[in-house]
Amino acid sequence: MILAIILLILIVLILAIIILFSFYIFLPSLNADNLENDPIISDIEKDFSVKEETERELTNKKAIVLCSCGKTFTHDKSIYNEAYTCFMVKNMSGSGTDCKYACIGLGDCVKACSQNAIIIKNDTAVITNNCCGCGKCAEVCPQKLIKLVAKDTKTYVLCKNTDINSFTTCSNKQKEEKVEWIEKKDFKIWSYCYKIFNTVNKLFK
Repeated sequence: MILAIILLILIVLILAIIILFSFYIFLPSLNADNLENDPIISDIEKDFSVKEETERELTNKKAIVLCSCGKTFTHDKSIYNEAYTCFMVKNMSGSGTDCKYACIGLGDCVKACSQNAIIIKNDTAVITNNCCGCGKCAEVCPQKLIKLVAKDTKTYVLCKNTDINSFTTCSNKQKEEKVEWIEKKDFKIWSYCYKIFNTVNKLFK
């Protein structure tokens, strides 16, 4: 009897977790049509959601960083304090490398990205396939290294340094590289679940 009660409680808890997960993870991600009759969301927030979603759909673009994560050069690691931001370093000592155009890599863009679409690799921002092309990262980059390009872009010169007189030991200066929005593994399963949920939701509209 006690075992049956414990089992029942566990089942109820699991169902509750699934329901809460659905309501707090998936439902907020639904399109703006589902917000019309929501008494909690104001008209201003609805208008903003519709505008933002429309802009994202129409851009058909993704962000790239004009700096290669495969670069190697002289690095001043003393500036990479966890409390610092790219903006702070830019104002104090440029990029912290012997290339004044390089990505600083302290993650101002990571914090600005609502899609969790940016990771830092080799002190360089790297865009993942979670990118929706909203451009928020480009707005906060003090180096102005982030650019929106068409999703079908195959190759690009991932370097902003076109100054022939600027000294740098960078190994990837002005090299054309294959553009790849890498798979962010920890979000892969949630992306897959969202696609399934969104498909089912459209079928029952």
